Amino acid sequence: MVEIHTDPLSFRTLLAPVGVDAFFADFWRRRMLDLQLPESELAKVAEEVGVLDVARLAGVARGGVQAWLANREVLHSVLPVDVSTATKALSIGATLYFIDLPLDLLKDNLATFLGTRAQNITASLFLTPANSGVSWHFDANENFTFQLTGAKRWTVGAAPAVDAAPDAYILGLDVPDTLAGLIDDIKPDPADTIDMVPGTLLYVPRGMLHRTEANESSWSLNLSYGGVTWIDVVCDGLRERLAKSARWRGTVQGLGDVCEPAARDPNMLPELAQELRAILAQPDELENLIKMFLNRDDR
Repeated sequence: MVEIHTDPLSFRTLLAPVGVDAFFADFWRRRMLDLQLPESELAKVAEEVGVLDVARLAGVARGGVQAWLANREVLHSVLPVDVSTATKALSIGATLYFIDLPLDLLKDNLATFLGTRAQNITASLFLTPANSGVSWHFDANENFTFQLTGAKRWTVGAAPAVDAAPDAYILGLDVPDTLAGLIDDIKPDPADTIDMVPGTLLYVPRGMLHRTEANESSWSLNLSYGGVTWIDVVCDGLRERLAKSARWRGTVQGLGDVCEPAARDPNMLPELAQELRAILAQPDELENLIKMFLNRDDR
C-alpha cells in the first residue's frame, strides 16, 4: 500500500497566488482580497470543519448560535437560538451564526501566520438561506472567510470607512460612543462585487463596509482576528512589568495646583516618567513586552 502524504494547511500556501509579502504590503488593513483556492486546499479546510450539521455545530459552538435577520422591513435583528428554534429562524430567512467553534488547527495556523495569539482568533460558521443576507456594516475585526458550499455575493468598499475601527457598526443605526468622532457621514462606496463559490477565500479588513446576499443556501467559515491593539501589547505588558516595583505601586499624591505644598514633595511622577522612557528605549525590554503578551492565557 502506498502511503500518501499531504502538506498541512498553511496560510502561506493559501495566499501563494498573491504572495505573503504583497499581502501585508498591499492588502492587510488596506483593502479586500479574494482568491480561488485549489480543491485540495478547500478539502483541508472542510476536513477540519467537519460535517455541516446544525445540531452538531450548535452543540459545540462555545459562543452559542445567533439568528441574523435583515430585509426591507428589518434593518438588522439578532436573536439567540438553539437547535429547536434554528430551523424556524432559517424558514423566515435568518442567517445562522455558530460562534466560536473549536477549530484549533485553523486558529493556530492563522495566529502563527500573523504573529499573534490564537486566543484572539474566533472561528465561526454562517449558514445563510436562499434569498437572504446581511445589510451594510463594518466589523472591528480582520476577517478571513472561506466559502464552503453554495454561493454568496459580497459587495465591499474601496477602503476602510474607519481606519482601525474600535467597534462594529451597522449602517443606519445610532453610532455607538466608541465610534463618536470617527464617523462623519458614511455612505456605501462599493468598489468590488465578489461572487463567492466553494473554495473562494475573502479577506476583508477591519472597518471596511460590506454587505452580503445569497440566492441559494450557503455555508461559509469565518476566521476573525480582533480585540487586540498595540495599546494592549504595551499597556498590559507594562502593567505587569511595573507592578513588581514598589515605586510604581505607590499611592498617588501631590497632583494639581490646589493641594498642600508638602504633598507635592512625594510626587514621583517626573522620576517615573524618566524611568518609563528608559525602559521603552531598550530593545530587550520591548522584546519582553511582546513575550508577556504572547504568553498570557487569560483572554
